[in-house]
Amino acid sequence: MGYRSQVVLAVAPELAGAFLSLFAKNKGVEDLCRGADKFESGYSEEGDYFMHWDHLKWYDSFPEIGDIMRFVESVESDDMSDYGLTEEDRPKRSARDGSEYDTYWSEFFRFVRIGEDQDDMTVYGDYCASDICVMREVSF
Repeated sequence: MGYRSQVVLAVAPELAGAFLSLFAKNKGVEDLCRGADKFESGYSEEGDYFMHWDHLKWYDSFPEIGDIMRFVESVESDDMSDYGLTEEDRPKRSARDGSEYDTYWSEFFRFVRIGEDQDDMTVYGDYCASDICVMREVSF
């Protein structure tokens, strides 16, 4: 049996190349992602990637999951150097006054995992945050 989770990972085009480098490093990551219950590109915009797994044993000790979680942790820590991206590679955003400001890598991905326990939930990143969220409700 084992403990099961529902997991969603969405990667914006700005991080897609770095994410796909995981496929080259570990064929098992590619197999896991392409074998997700839902795997698609173009979920929110052209060039992004979206994966959804339902009822999956999401253990960091599994090599493929460990590699994905290291990617997630790198994005969250705003250090993508292990994936060939530098601070200069981060896209700029335009303010209303026309000036530019820096972004964070976490703006370009979303990771959500909910486990079987009511309080077991992990959420990282801001990409598609209004579309990819956790909703708990009481049914009767």
